[in-house]
Amino acid sequence: MIHQFLTNRAAPLFDVTYPRRVVLISGAHGVNEFFSLALPPILPLLVTDYGLTYARAGLLVSVYFAMYALFQLPAGFLADRVGQARLITLGTVVMGLGLVGASFASSYLFIAMGVAVSGLGGSVYHPAGMSLISDIESETTVGKAMGVHEVAGLLGNLLAPLMIGGVAALTGWRTGLRVAGIFGVLYAGVFAITTRTATQPTPAVSRSDPSSSGSPGSFRKRVFQAIRIPIALWVLGLVLAKFAFTLQTYGVRTYATSYAVVRTAMSTGMANGALGMFLAGGAITTLWFGSLADRYDRLHLITVMFLVAGILIGVTALIPGQPLVFVGWFFVLGMAVYATLPVVNTLISEYATQESSGSLFGIVQTASALGGVIGPALFGGLAEKTGLVVAYPAIAVVCGVACLGAFLTKQDIF
Repeated sequence: MIHQFLTNRAAPLFDVTYPRRVVLISGAHGVNEFFSLALPPILPLLVTDYGLTYARAGLLVSVYFAMYALFQLPAGFLADRVGQARLITLGTVVMGLGLVGASFASSYLFIAMGVAVSGLGGSVYHPAGMSLISDIESETTVGKAMGVHEVAGLLGNLLAPLMIGGVAALTGWRTGLRVAGIFGVLYAGVFAITTRTATQPTPAVSRSDPSSSGSPGSFRKRVFQAIRIPIALWVLGLVLAKFAFTLQTYGVRTYATSYAVVRTAMSTGMANGALGMFLAGGAITTLWFGSLADRYDRLHLITVMFLVAGILIGVTALIPGQPLVFVGWFFVLGMAVYATLPVVNTLISEYATQESSGSLFGIVQTASALGGVIGPALFGGLAEKTGLVVAYPAIAVVCGVACLGAFLTKQDIF
C-alpha cells in the first residue's frame, strides 16, 4: 500500500512527453553543475601547494564564472544556429579538457587559464539545454521537465565535493581535476551517441506565439530580434528574477559552512553538513515545484516563494546554535530557496518562441551567471565589514529584487 501511494504521488512529477530526452539533457546539466563546484573542494590544497591567500585561490572560482557569464549570450545565439544538442556536446568536452589542462599546470597563471577554458565550455549549457527542454515539452509538462532538470543539477553539485574532494584527499588535487575532466568528456560521448540515436521529437508549439511555425529564419533576423527583446519589461523582469535567485543562492551556499562554524563552533567537516542539507532540501523541492508550475499561476508561485525564502534567510539569525537543529534548519532553507528555480525556468519557457528560445535563455542565463560572480564577492565584502553573523541573514534583502522582477514580468508587451 505504501509503495502504491508513493508511486501514485511520484508519477505526475515524471510525467513528461519525452522522458528519455529530458533525462539525457538533465544528465548534461548535472555534469555542468558538477564542474561549477569542482574548485571549492581543492582550494585548501592549492593554498598549501602554491602559498596562495584564500582571496587569490577564490579568484579562480570567479574566473570560471566570469567566463561562464561572458559567453552565455553568444552561446544562446549559437544554439539557435547550430543546434542545442551539438553545442551541449562540444561545451561539455571543452569543460572537461579545461580541467584536465589545469591539472598539469605548473603555475597559478596556467591553472587560471585552464579554469577559464573550462568556464568557456560550461557557458554554453544553460542557453542550449534549457531551451531544448523548452522546445520539446508542451505547456502542460514543461514545468515537470524543468523540475527533473534542476534536480539533476543539484545532484551534480552534491557529487562534486564527494568525487573531486575524495580523490584529491587520497591522491592529490591534480588527480582530482583529471578524474573530473575525464568524467565530463565521457559523458559528452554518451550524450552525443544517445541523442543521435534517439527519435527526434516534434518541437512543442510555441507558448508565447501560437502562430509560430518553428522556422529558424536567418541568423541575422534572429540576432535583430534578440537585440529588440531586452526593451520589453517582461524580459527585464525575467532577468531580474533569475539574477536575484542566483545572487541569493550563491550567497547562501558559498558561506553556509563558514556561517555554521561561526554560529555553532562545529568543525569544518561537520559544518559542511549544513551545505549538504541545503542542497538536499533544494533537490526535493525543485522536483515538487516543477510539477506545481504546470498547475498554478507561475508569477504568484514565484512571488510567494521568494518572500518565504527571504523570511527564512532572515530568521536564520535566530536559530539556536545546537548543531543538529542548525543543520536541520538548512534543509528547510534549501527547500525554500530552491523552490523558485523550476518555476522561474518554466516561466522563461512560457515566453520563449521556438525560433529564439536559445537567445532568450542566453540573455536570462547571462544575468544568472553574473549573479554567481557578484554574490560571493558582495556578501564576502559585507562580511568583512559587519561580520558574517550580520552579513549572512542580510542576503534576504535580495528577495525584494526578485519580487520586483516578478512584478515587471506581469507587464503586457503585446
